[in-house]
Amino acid sequence: YFENSSVADGSTFSDEWDSDENYVIRHILIKADGAVTTKSTITIRIDGVPITKDKALCNTFGTNAENALLLNIPLSKGKKFEYEGTNNEGATKTFTVELVMEKT
Repeated sequence: YFENSSVADGSTFSDEWDSDENYVIRHILIKADGAVTTKSTITIRIDGVPITKDKALCNTFGTNAENALLLNIPLSKGKKFEYEGTNNEGATKTFTVELVMEKT
């Protein structure tokens, strides 16, 4: 769970994490102020390799179990998960990026 507070409209948000175990990323849930985004974009990489083509709409990934995109992306111990997004919501928002993972 990553929180990016008070991201101004047109500004970017980013973070990274080094995996502490072997996982499979089942879902990545992205929200702005706890709700669905409409125009914001994100680029996600694992160990520098993009899993999105340059920019993807944040809402593509989903916001909860009912609408989440099933990914099944392996994330090995020591590999880096990183993302960079752009707030295009028209106002300052707090973005959350949540990884739903299963240990392998």
